[in-house]
Amino acid sequence: MSLKEKSQVKSRQLIGILLVIISTISLSTEAVAAKISYQGGATVITALTIRYLLAALLFGAILIITKTSIKLPLKQTLTVLALAIGGQATIALALFNSFKYIPAAIAILLLYVYPTITSILSFFILKEPLHRRKWLALILTLTGCVIILGQPIENLQPLGVVLALLAALLNALFLVLSSKLLDQVSVPVFNTYITGTCAVVFLVLGSTMGELQFHLTAKSWAALLVLAVVTTVIAMGTLFKGVTIIGPSRAAIISTLEPAFTGLLGWLLLGETLTGWQVVGGIIILCVFYAGCCCKEKNRRYITDDPSQTGSWCSGTGHFP
Repeated sequence: MSLKEKSQVKSRQLIGILLVIISTISLSTEAVAAKISYQGGATVITALTIRYLLAALLFGAILIITKTSIKLPLKQTLTVLALAIGGQATIALALFNSFKYIPAAIAILLLYVYPTITSILSFFILKEPLHRRKWLALILTLTGCVIILGQPIENLQPLGVVLALLAALLNALFLVLSSKLLDQVSVPVFNTYITGTCAVVFLVLGSTMGELQFHLTAKSWAALLVLAVVTTVIAMGTLFKGVTIIGPSRAAIISTLEPAFTGLLGWLLLGETLTGWQVVGGIIILCVFYAGCCCKEKNRRYITDDPSQTGSWCSGTGHFP
């Protein structure tokens, strides 16, 4: 590989890392936006319905503007629908229902077991290397998460723990299986199917259970708009594009920056406490993140000597603009 080609590959990796960082920062607004929407009268099902419905419309608009066909072969269509219902929708329901039985902070901590699960699944399914540095990064990251959340892990209701761990397992499976599917399906088409299916699922659930509530305050609607645009459209678009470049396990490790950003936003916007230990936990995660970004990726699935063989935003192939 020539010096120019090496430079292009390195630049591509940097783009992938930056995309996952953008996704992580976007997702860190989720908890704050959800709390604000609840304060204005939204139920969990209402928030999820509006979130995915608006996101699906926005992703669909992107397809129209870019003149990208939404048609997929039957097998791929069924696979995406299965990922949407068994993955994205079920993850959201499991996580939000776990909040009923255990503290939200503990549920989030349990959810962040998923990078470890993702790395293990990627090793067996995608043949990604699982070296000692990655294990160390995962252990240190989980340590940082524990410090940031700073909650006693005792007197927990088993059902809440099971639901949160189920969300973590499904999240890992969703990320790994989505990575395989994104070899054949473009990111915007994939996201349109995922969000559209989730919107239908939650709309049906909400209508059946009588959980839909649309008489909300302006502040609540603004929060729901953030959930749709920032935590869904921007987050999903950048995450899955980043995954096609740097791989799911590396993306999962970088995404553990989310608790640090969430804690900071909670402190800034909701007046939640930010202790010295939480700052220490954030610093640990930032150090692991920096080491992970500087680590050379050796998996040929995500690095190619020909920079033209990289995924674009709309086509899934070609050079990223």
